[in-house]
Amino acid sequence: MHYGSVKSGEVKIKDVVEMKIDVERRDNLKAYHSATHLLHESLRRTLGKHVMQKGSLVAPDRLRFDFSHMKPITSEELQKIDKLVNEYVQANTEVTTRIMTPKAAIDKGALAFFGEKYGEEVRVVSMGKEKETYFSTELCGGTHVQNTGNIGKFRTISQASIAAGVRRVEALRDKQLEDYIKNKKKLSNLSTQKDEENIKELSSQIIKLGGKPNIDNKDLKELIKNLTKQLDQLNVSYVLKDKTKNIINDEIINGVKVRFQKVQDLPPKDLRKLVDSGKKDLGEGIVVVFASSYNKVGLAVGITEKLISKYDAVKFAKLGSEIIGGKGGGGRKDFAQAGGQDQNKIDEAFEKIKALI
Repeated sequence: MHYGSVKSGEVKIKDVVEMKIDVERRDNLKAYHSATHLLHESLRRTLGKHVMQKGSLVAPDRLRFDFSHMKPITSEELQKIDKLVNEYVQANTEVTTRIMTPKAAIDKGALAFFGEKYGEEVRVVSMGKEKETYFSTELCGGTHVQNTGNIGKFRTISQASIAAGVRRVEALRDKQLEDYIKNKKKLSNLSTQKDEENIKELSSQIIKLGGKPNIDNKDLKELIKNLTKQLDQLNVSYVLKDKTKNIINDEIINGVKVRFQKVQDLPPKDLRKLVDSGKKDLGEGIVVVFASSYNKVGLAVGITEKLISKYDAVKFAKLGSEIIGGKGGGGRKDFAQAGGQDQNKIDEAFEKIKALI
C-alpha cells in the first residue's frame, strides 16, 4: 500500500505511477527496529527472563520500548544494557532472516509474545552471532538492517513507569544521539550560566536588604529568609552540575553496590538530599558522601533497607569522622552523619570505609 496526496491534477484508475521509498526514512526505521531487538535481549539478560515486551514504537528518529519489570532500572543496570547493545553493534555481524514453522522457530529459542496467532510459516530474525546460536532471535515480519554495524552508537535516554509492573525506556542512535548529546550539553551550559546570573542577583538583593535600617521588620526578615533559601538551592544546583566539584564513583564491594561521592563547596546540611538521591539510583546499596565547604567537611552515609541487618551507617560515619579530624557521628543504621576539618583526608577515609565494607 502507498499513501499520498494529490498536489495538482487528478489520479485515475489505470494511470501509470512511479512510487519511491523515502530511503533515508526507511534506513532509520530499519536501524531503530534492529536496535529494539538488541535492546529487548539486553534487558532480559541484565534484569532477568521475566522481562517481556508489552509494546513498542519504532520511529525514524527514536524508539520506545515497554516491558514487564517491577522496579526502576539502576544507573549501573542501564550502563550494562547500553554496553551490551553497543558490543553487538560494534561486532558488525550479519542480520539473518529465515522462514520456518512456528514450532521449529521456538525450539531454536525465538521469542514469540502477545499471544499472536501464527500461520504455518513464520519469519525469524536473528542477530549478534554467538558460538552456536545468536544473541537475539525473534519472530518478526518487519524491516531490519543487513548488518548490526548499520545501527550506530546507541543509548537509552529515559525510563519511566507507565503502569503497575510495566516500565518504558526510550533510546536514540547514531545522528539523533549525537544531536541529543550536543543539545543537552548546550542546555546544561546555558543553565549553568543562568544559575550564575541568578546567584549574583539574589546575593545582591540579600546584601541590599540586610543593610536597611528597619532590619527588625518581620516581613523584611521573612523576605531575606526566602531569598537566602533560593540562593542555597541555586548554589547546590550549580555545584552538582560541575563535574570537577562533584565526583561520583559506583563500585561493587563484597557483592554490594556502593556509591562514593565527593562534593566541593557544598554545605553539610545538603548531604541528606545527595544520600537519598544515591540510594534511589542504586536501588539497593550503600551511599557515602563527603561535602567540603570552607574549613569544614561533612560526611553522610545511607544504607538501603535490605542491607541494614548486615551494615550499620553509624559505624561507617564514626570511622570516616575520626580520619577527617572529627569526633564521631550519630544517626541510625540506615542513615548517619558526622563532620571534621581535614579535607586532605577524604580519600583516606573512603579507603578505610571500603575496607570495613
